[in-house]
Amino acid sequence: MAKIRSSVLGRLDGLPNEERATLLDTFQAWLRAGGSANQAAATIFCHPNTVRHRLRRIEELTGRLLSRPTDLAELCLALEVQRRLP
Repeated sequence: MAKIRSSVLGRLDGLPNEERATLLDTFQAWLRAGGSANQAAATIFCHPNTVRHRLRRIEELTGRLLSRPTDLAELCLALEVQRRLP
């Protein structure tokens, strides 16, 4: 399981803790908002374009597209693994 997490999210580990947390919090807010940048922005108190920029950054760092279902599933799985690992 840790291998899945590192293969998907490994490049995020090189970021400062605060930046990594901001990106992942934004991604999770976007998921909870059903993929709506506007709703996610309202939840985390930022501009919708900020949400979109952070999501693009995640795509760049992970090499996965949020618009591709298999890539999105991999990201979700990796985040769940990360959440459950000690």
